Amino acid sequence: MSQANPIQPRDYQLRISEVAQRSNTLVVLPTGLGKTIIALLVARARHQSIGGKVLVLAPTKPLTLQHYNTFTSAIGKDEGALVVLTGENSPQERETLWRRATFLFATPQTIRNDVKAGRFDLRDVVLIVFDEAHRSVKDYSYTELAKLYMGQARNPLILGLTASPGGSREKLNEITRNLFINNIEARSEEDEDVKKYVEQTEIEGIKVALPEVYGQILRVLRDIYAEKIKKLVDAGFLPRGRLSKKLLLESRGLMAARLRNSAGTNKGYIYGSLINQGQAVMIAHAIELTETQGLEVLEKYLTRMREKPDQGKAASSLLRDPRWLAVEADAKRLVGVEHPKLGRLQEVVRDQLARKADSKIIVFTQYRDTIDAIISKLSAIGFSSQRFVGQADRTDNEGMDQAQQAKILNRFRSGEFSVLVSSSIGEEGLHVPDVDLVVFYEAVPSEIRSIQRKGRTGRTRPGRVVILLAEETVDEAYYFSSIHRERSMKELVSKTPSVRKDKLKAPTLLDFMGE
Repeated sequence: MSQANPIQPRDYQLRISEVAQRSNTLVVLPTGLGKTIIALLVARARHQSIGGKVLVLAPTKPLTLQHYNTFTSAIGKDEGALVVLTGENSPQERETLWRRATFLFATPQTIRNDVKAGRFDLRDVVLIVFDEAHRSVKDYSYTELAKLYMGQARNPLILGLTASPGGSREKLNEITRNLFINNIEARSEEDEDVKKYVEQTEIEGIKVALPEVYGQILRVLRDIYAEKIKKLVDAGFLPRGRLSKKLLLESRGLMAARLRNSAGTNKGYIYGSLINQGQAVMIAHAIELTETQGLEVLEKYLTRMREKPDQGKAASSLLRDPRWLAVEADAKRLVGVEHPKLGRLQEVVRDQLARKADSKIIVFTQYRDTIDAIISKLSAIGFSSQRFVGQADRTDNEGMDQAQQAKILNRFRSGEFSVLVSSSIGEEGLHVPDVDLVVFYEAVPSEIRSIQRKGRTGRTRPGRVVILLAEETVDEAYYFSSIHRERSMKELVSKTPSVRKDKLKAPTLLDFMGE
């Protein structure tokens, strides 16, 4: 076994881990305050006391590998005792690794599929760690795995970890129910035992005005969109008044239910509404791309729509609309009119590197086409940057496998390049010490995603966050929505009672500290 690196847990980490050893626990702790150390303490104590296997789950492969490296550094690498299981291993290899390993690190989909296929079971697992536990809603694989685990394990224990459980009591209740949680250990930045470890983060929203030619295209798209929405409202599938993307998407379920319960003669208007709903979703996406990303990204989206072989009725009829054809022509003709965010991003990066030449900067955007545009724009002024994305989602946009992701992160950590341009895969949990600046290329409406993005800076020293906002667009709506939801979440966490038991013993934790 290789030499382990001793860890020095903070008092709050020890207190939380003591509780988490005794009962299924959800830990809500701000980003950068060491949730993985808590998992380490509970995992080692649990294994030392009753043996068995420990399974650590994370939603992405980079995060899975990060947990593996953290545990290996703390525990020491015993060949075969700590293993990573991914879809890149063959099923037979995963089965062999599972039998011999003690600490296993995996994405939940891999484990769920193997358990359901009968390659192994969860009887000997004495602890499952669900990292980014806020994902434990609806039909995400965490939910199914928790049920399988509680049904199979001889000595089950669950530990959920999250920085952002969501802004509503309903969401928190769903997470705790799905993970069979008995206790919640919650801390905010203001709690006495953690606030001395919290670094300050400066947050700035920067507005940019769209060029007039963008306005011309947007007016046409909004007219078509309004027409489709009116038809859905008149058909009774959408309410009158303020409309959200969520309501538009959910309306499809209402139509499907109405279709199942309608007689043959009454189904025609429902089929028509389904087409209108599908078109409204496509148009809304085109509007959002234009507003937040630019005409180059819009043009690529429109081209892919037209070249898609299985377009379906909604897309095929929309593509024949003369107004849509005009949008396609204008987007192609004006594709060189770049979004003003690109120029503003150049300025933000230049200013940061002028302040501190060895700065580490992460730029987040949810569109891969935009990642390429950003890298090209930064390269034009001499700044080194690299993309960080998940696996390929389209044949014309190359993804990154686990080895490539790990290599890029290691190069970024070592300072080989200044700017990491990341898709959403970099939002959750990735630890890169001393990131000086995080840039949101677009605002996100989710308080969870907003917190995750911001949490990449201000971990070991004060940090800075810049959010680029196109004026009078969905950017501004998302920005204020996320602020409101973050406040609601913090209020919810502050009112969530944490379990306190003064007489819990933790000799295994103290032993672990000295190893």
